[in-house]
Amino acid sequence: MSLAGVGALSGCADDAPVELEDGEALRMRVWSESAATAYEDSLAAFTASTGIEVALEVLGWADYWTQLPLDVASGELPDVLWMNTANLAQAHGSGALLEIGEIVGDGAADWESAATDLYRLDKGLWGVPQLWEQSILVAHEGLVAAVEGDASALTFDAGAASDPLRELSRALTVDGEGRRPGEADFDPAARKTFGFSAHPDRTAVLGPFIAAQGGSWQDEDGTPIFASDEGITAVQYLADLASSHLAPAGKDTVADPTLCRTLFLQGKLGLLQTGTYDLHALAQEIDDAFTWGIHPVVAGPEGARPLVHSIAALGVDPGDEDREAAIGELLRWLGGVEGQRPLAENRLGIPAHRDLRGAWEKSWDAAGVDVSVIEVPEAVALPEIGDRSAIATGTAMPIIAEVFLGETDAAEALPRAQQAAREAMG
Repeated sequence: MSLAGVGALSGCADDAPVELEDGEALRMRVWSESAATAYEDSLAAFTASTGIEVALEVLGWADYWTQLPLDVASGELPDVLWMNTANLAQAHGSGALLEIGEIVGDGAADWESAATDLYRLDKGLWGVPQLWEQSILVAHEGLVAAVEGDASALTFDAGAASDPLRELSRALTVDGEGRRPGEADFDPAARKTFGFSAHPDRTAVLGPFIAAQGGSWQDEDGTPIFASDEGITAVQYLADLASSHLAPAGKDTVADPTLCRTLFLQGKLGLLQTGTYDLHALAQEIDDAFTWGIHPVVAGPEGARPLVHSIAALGVDPGDEDREAAIGELLRWLGGVEGQRPLAENRLGIPAHRDLRGAWEKSWDAAGVDVSVIEVPEAVALPEIGDRSAIATGTAMPIIAEVFLGETDAAEALPRAQQAAREAMG
């Protein structure tokens, strides 16, 4: 049998060479063209080191998740594929995945636990984290400075008459005549600048605020539990920011989920709570139009709770020892510095490998953005977990949006949204 790849398989008991049949290659699938381009140099180096060829496939986001269950059913999954936490349970439940704890060995200790722990399931580790993202607050520093404000450590207190977030949002909000909310003849329809991005965004806003209030989106088993007292309080607080004109109108942000970001890019919104996933767009579109800075998310009674999610590379069990050994080689490479370096240097997410943090910060610094203030959080809000969890959230969000539209209150809407989410999960 001729060989397409021969390499030293570190971590195997006998250090036997990896062998694939002539002309064969491992298949790796991602959903990002930018990541695929970045991976090219990394995978070329992997092939040069091991002799193992890798064929990289790219499917768009929607097609990716449509194709996943079809490939599970037909047994046509690629050897390595990108995964998020919302779909991990479905892939794991298929029985097709490789548990990677023994494959990567001590290499897992080099990865950020915030990214790695999301892929621990049933006492096993099922993914090699490639990058992770977290919620952040970005501020129009010119607008904030003009009102002598400070966005570096904002807090909210839903039980108080006011709080630092509301005070700064009020100061930032000005109509065409220079009047602010609460002042005589203030005209919310003629606002020139807006305060805070209080809108029904699950990742950037709802998740962090509910967690900061002491609530959770799901329990450890994945059951939606956001209709707790804490969840109701947090959502009502956010909707009240909009109805009291300290944020863009709920009817507008529900109709256009990108409105807050658009207003920020136009220099009309002082405080945008978003995620590191938006940094590319902000840097490119703002350019030198105004000065903006990155800060921690708004903190509540339980402190700041940014929502963290990560993308991992999963290995598929091929039922063949030689191919499994080759997949193991690739997974170890993707977990190492050289495997992830192109992602970090191209500023694709936050690097999962701790040793690449400096390269990532340096790359952003060259682009004129200081990301050194983004720390690894000690406490976080979690993303969706469990089978059909993304569908459950999609079912709940239109009901939660009714609160921002002023059609009902959180005490009525959240239990209804939670029940709908649970039914959607089956």
